[in-house]
Amino acid sequence: MKHYECKHFLALDCEKGMCAVSRMIVPLDGEGSDACPHFECGKLCKFCAKFHDADSHGIGTCSGFEKETWAYGDCGAFCCENFENA
Repeated sequence: MKHYECKHFLALDCEKGMCAVSRMIVPLDGEGSDACPHFECGKLCKFCAKFHDADSHGIGTCSGFEKETWAYGDCGAFCCENFENA
């Protein structure tokens, strides 16, 4: 798990963000990007029960709408009306 996958992650720019709980600045990836003890799954497609069959690049199928379509697992789903925790 990475900081950017957490529901407490607040993006600041393309390289870093902030943990809303600890108020620490955290990197998006690389060294120090592993999630902290405050981690809770955020609303990303890969954490949705309707996301499945992801390939090695994290691209899978979304079955949450009338027509199935592809989706990136790391795509933010915070506004998705059909998001369902897996």
